[in-house]
Amino acid sequence: MLKIAREKVTNANFVNALAENMPYEPNYFDCIVNNYAFMHFTKKLEALDEITRVLKKNGLFKMHNIAIHEMKNWWVYKYFPSAYDEDLKRYWEKDRIFNELSMRGFEVEIFIEYKLQAAKVSELLKYAENRDISVLTLISDEEYYKGLERMRNEVSNEPEAKVVCDFAELFCIGIKL
Repeated sequence: MLKIAREKVTNANFVNALAENMPYEPNYFDCIVNNYAFMHFTKKLEALDEITRVLKKNGLFKMHNIAIHEMKNWWVYKYFPSAYDEDLKRYWEKDRIFNELSMRGFEVEIFIEYKLQAAKVSELLKYAENRDISVLTLISDEEYYKGLERMRNEVSNEPEAKVVCDFAELFCIGIKL
């Protein structure tokens, strides 16, 4: 990914490091943005400590992610049920994020944007077949293929079939005091 990034963006420095052990001096950054990555951190508490360390006073920490606790009817969980259990292991609830950042001296604001909509199963199937939704790589191959088969059967039986699903995005803004 770094190679691809370097090819696409030539006026930036790219560093390969762990979130919990960044090679920067204290108070180095004005802003840190974390988009769709926090759930992948294996040492979340240490990562937050490190973000606090390298962020300047009055610096901005922005986190954007899905809010799985608000979207139990997401299509992924309907067709691949153990995906929800996997996500529960990886995603923190909004209260925990708020409390952990507050304890580290951040002024925190969290809001969730929620959608409930009907989506065509045939369109969702394309995403499932790519298996590029990270949780689909964590479930067993057996469950993955079973879920795909279920979706394909629904589309085969009714090409315009829709599923009602919810989707929630979490936005967290923290200012280091």
